[in-house]
Amino acid sequence: MCIPVSFISFDAEQLWVLDSVPGEVQIDNSDGEVERVLQTLASLPSSLPSRKWVVDHMVSLGFSKSLSDWIGSNLKKDNEHVTWAFDLQAATDMFNSYRDRSYWGLLENPPKGLEISIVQAELSDRWHPEDVQRLEALSRRGSRPDAGKVSLHVLPNSGHWVHVDNPKGLLEIMAPNFLSTVQN
Repeated sequence: MCIPVSFISFDAEQLWVLDSVPGEVQIDNSDGEVERVLQTLASLPSSLPSRKWVVDHMVSLGFSKSLSDWIGSNLKKDNEHVTWAFDLQAATDMFNSYRDRSYWGLLENPPKGLEISIVQAELSDRWHPEDVQRLEALSRRGSRPDAGKVSLHVLPNSGHWVHVDNPKGLLEIMAPNFLSTVQN
C-alpha cells in the first residue's frame, strides 16, 4: 500500500529514516530480531522488578548487552517496580504498519522543501540490492526546484539498531545536517 503524497502534510525541512526499507517488508527478508524483541517484551508482566532484572533477562535470552541496555533505558520507576515508558502495543502496531506499507511514492516525489535522509546500516540484513540501487539513483538525482530531495547515508559497523550499534557514527552523519538547518 502506498500513501499518496497529496495526503501527507509536512512542515519539517528534514525527515530521517533509520535503517528502514521504504517498500513492504516481507517477514522472510529479516532475521526476526525486531519481532523477537517485541514478542519478548509482550511476554513480560507489565510491572517489572528492576531495570537490572530486565537487562539481565534480555541478555539471558540471547540479546546483545548493548541492545538490552537500550531496552532497559525505556523503563520508568513506578513505586517499587519499573514499567515501560511507552505503549508496547502501539510500538507493535507501528512496526506492523511499517512492514505493510510502501513509501516509494513519497521518495520518488518528495514535497518541495523537504530533505528525506535515509540511513542504511552497513551490516543490516533488511536491504535488497535492488532497493539500495533505487535509493542511490534517487539520491543522485539531487534536489529539484519543484520537489524535495532524497539522500542515502551508509552507517558503518552497524546492524539495524543504529543508535545502539554505532551512536557516534550516526551522530557524525546527522549533526552536519542539523547544523546546516539551524544556520539557514
